[in-house]
Amino acid sequence: QIKEVVAYATARGITVVPEIEMPGHSRAAIAAYPALSCTGETLPVPHTWGVVGDVRCPTEATFAFLEDVLTEVLALFPSRYIHIGGDEVPKERWRACTACQEIIRREQLADEHQLQRWFTARIGRWLEERGRVLIGWDEILDGGLPAGATVQAWQGSDRITAALAAGADVIASPSEWVYLNGPASSLPLSRVLQFD
Repeated sequence: QIKEVVAYATARGITVVPEIEMPGHSRAAIAAYPALSCTGETLPVPHTWGVVGDVRCPTEATFAFLEDVLTEVLALFPSRYIHIGGDEVPKERWRACTACQEIIRREQLADEHQLQRWFTARIGRWLEERGRVLIGWDEILDGGLPAGATVQAWQGSDRITAALAAGADVIASPSEWVYLNGPASSLPLSRVLQFD
């Protein structure tokens, strides 16, 4: 089915960019593979929308899993760009995790925000070795922009400015103008059309 969608889009000059969320927004994967989390607990798949505290633990086993998933994604999507999300990553589990704190010490990172940068940079290098470019939501700026990453600025126009100042290529999709995930009454088309 994915191949059909990609072929349909390609025939119309459209590139389909996949988004495989990491390290947050991962509760469904953690429910299926508890070892990907910092606790190893068996957790249910959430049935509601929102941010949950369970995130992928940046262990070697997690990176092996993600590389396997991304290998399959790259085979299906010829897009130069691969979106990894990187948004809304609560840091509580990482603060309490012995393995995460050891990585922070070993890599001489300042905090969990830099741990997320380290995580993102590692995935970015893996993608770059395969001729692809990482896109992440603007939270990948927090803790320092990983080299070569493209930033999709969504939290506001100020994040576009911050991403440009960091030297990133930017996809401008600030929520106050074009983030179309709510009812039309909250962001009318007339406002969207005014975005410059």
